Amino acid sequence: MTAAALRFDGIGKTFPGVKALDSISFTAHPGQVHALMGENGAGKSTLLKILGGAYIPSSGSVQIGAQTMAFKCAADSIASGVAVIHQELHLVPEMSVAENLFLGHLPARFGVVNRSQLRQRALACLKGLADEIDPQEKLGRLSLGQRQLVEIAKALSRGAHVIAFDEPTSSLSAREIDRLMAIITRLRDEGKVVLYVSHRMEEVFRICDAVTVFKDGRYVRTFDDMRALSHDQLVTCMVGRDIQ
Repeated sequence: MTAAALRFDGIGKTFPGVKALDSISFTAHPGQVHALMGENGAGKSTLLKILGGAYIPSSGSVQIGAQTMAFKCAADSIASGVAVIHQELHLVPEMSVAENLFLGHLPARFGVVNRSQLRQRALACLKGLADEIDPQEKLGRLSLGQRQLVEIAKALSRGAHVIAFDEPTSSLSAREIDRLMAIITRLRDEGKVVLYVSHRMEEVFRICDAVTVFKDGRYVRTFDDMRALSHDQLVTCMVGRDIQ
């Protein structure tokens, strides 16, 4: 099923003495990978934390389709079908893959976890994403790339239709990056809204359909078609001056 569009409308975020975001407005459409780009401190990660319910905006609103959201915590965001995949994964290394996938809603009766049912559910979640991962394996024994796949599988198991990635390839090998790109392409083709934060220009041109540029907490511009955009044009927009 195709997701509804994601709209940021006049989003502002102020911390004591600092305006991190100033009236950010743009729309990310389903069936697209939408990049967020800007220099360090531009406000990209702050916006994702608002989307994920970690921060409450000082002004403005987040809209999914015709509905205005009021995320007061991460649980509100998750319940609305939003998943934010941060650089620091929200997983427990000492627990099994299956336990991480269903943490908080393990299949249990009278306080006893049904291990067989848990394994079957975990296998179903991992199918097509990470078939080689044993659900009973301790998460801490997996590579970083595999842990990231578990996080994505967890998000999809909860019905996420808006998925945001914050610098997802920063510690991955070339092979793991290729695998992640294939998964993101699949999510796009399934009609999900995908946000992609990265400082790696080659990845943005490889995987993204549109890009919104931030500078010093402010909206600069959205390019709706990456195919019509050059590397130099994007860099110029980010830094605010022509590159010689």
